Amino acid sequence: MSLKQKQTGSLYIVVVFVLVVMGFLAASLSRIEWSNNDAHTKDIIGLQAALAAHSANELALVELYPLRASLSAGYNIAASCNAISNAVTTLPSKINCQSVRTSCEARGGTLADGKQLYVVHSEAVCGTEANQMQRSQEVWVRE
Repeated sequence: MSLKQKQTGSLYIVVVFVLVVMGFLAASLSRIEWSNNDAHTKDIIGLQAALAAHSANELALVELYPLRASLSAGYNIAASCNAISNAVTTLPSKINCQSVRTSCEARGGTLADGKQLYVVHSEAVCGTEANQMQRSQEVWVRE
């Protein structure tokens, strides 16, 4: 038996080994890419929920402090706060948020000047199933 005949099958072993290693490498890279895409999707949906909650708070502040005809006219924060409580804001259909809820309540007691503190709290839920994100934001309001 010559030396050439003894080494004939070794090339097949090397080829199979390289194919197996390349297959594992491709599978690992594919898994990493999927993980990056999933994280990016959750970041975008989380940002969308945070901005929706912020917008709901801005809308509540506009209702609490409407434009007035004169500087001497006062605000009725308590009545406006009751009107805002448990409000559900509807968003355009292009935004993938199920609900944005806003609440307003008196909290923290009264200040030294006799004014009351109120908290406006908005909570947005965006996304679907595994990619569902929830963000909330509070704004403290002085009477």
